[in-house]
Amino acid sequence: MKYFLRGYILMMAVLVPLLLYVHSLDTQKTYTPVSQYSLAMFSGLSVILYFFLRKSVKSPNKQLFISITLTNMLVKMVFSIVLLLIYRNIYHPADGKFIIPFLFVYIFFTTFETWFMIKLADEKPN
Repeated sequence: MKYFLRGYILMMAVLVPLLLYVHSLDTQKTYTPVSQYSLAMFSGLSVILYFFLRKSVKSPNKQLFISITLTNMLVKMVFSIVLLLIYRNIYHPADGKFIIPFLFVYIFFTTFETWFMIKLADEKPN
């Protein structure tokens, strides 16, 4: 858990200032809510993923880790699409540029999750 929290804090220490900069640009000023919703959603999904994978490392089922990883990919894609559709329907953005801050959040969280999944996989007994 210690490396998960350290990695999360480090990632957020880079991501949040980047998003603040992006939202300071004239073309992105009105899209702050999509970043906030994305950060909340991906933070929650990452915590849930961590705890499921942590349990799977101790499981005798050798396929459980990969099953959880694949399920996470599907859940992340579905939740991402739903989030963007809901955002578009509620806020009616003038253009598709609202996707830019979302992509930053998505890429950072995907990289972070890959990093902590590798760390957890290294703990898995053979």
